[in-house]
Amino acid sequence: MHARWMGLALVTALAACGSEDTVAERKADAAKDVAMVKRMSKAPFEPIIPQPIADVDMERYGLSHRGCRFTAKGDKDPIFVAGPDEGFMIVPPDLDRYAARTTSAELPGGAHSTYTGLENWLDIIRLPDDETGGDAVNWPARIMLHDAQERVAFMADGMMDCTPPDAE
Repeated sequence: MHARWMGLALVTALAACGSEDTVAERKADAAKDVAMVKRMSKAPFEPIIPQPIADVDMERYGLSHRGCRFTAKGDKDPIFVAGPDEGFMIVPPDLDRYAARTTSAELPGGAHSTYTGLENWLDIIRLPDDETGGDAVNWPARIMLHDAQERVAFMADGMMDCTPPDAE
């Protein structure tokens, strides 16, 4: 009778070892599945090309008297209009509205360093003034537009031209 219990204990122990391997294999398979789903759920990268905001658009959307305008090097029309509370950019075919992240740094002219949109967000970085005559209302800057997965989808260097608060 004692031998029968020993045999049963040995079979139970072996079965338990097999189930531990199965549990470990299941955990490894589950981890691989989660990693695959994360890779597959990431949207493919698509650059964002903003459209310059022409004077007619500035008038149409009431942007003419708002804060600062970022114009990329070589362009005459701005691609981003930044105010103390919100910013605007044309990402074809729409005029996108961005909320100023008021906890971000305040830049000259009442702009903020970060603006958040529904599908992306934008950083404004003040660049060193290399003999451009930058002052409190005109200063060299870089904008970086990030997509929903925090990838840089657009970046440009240029100038921020701000309307002085007393001129509005």
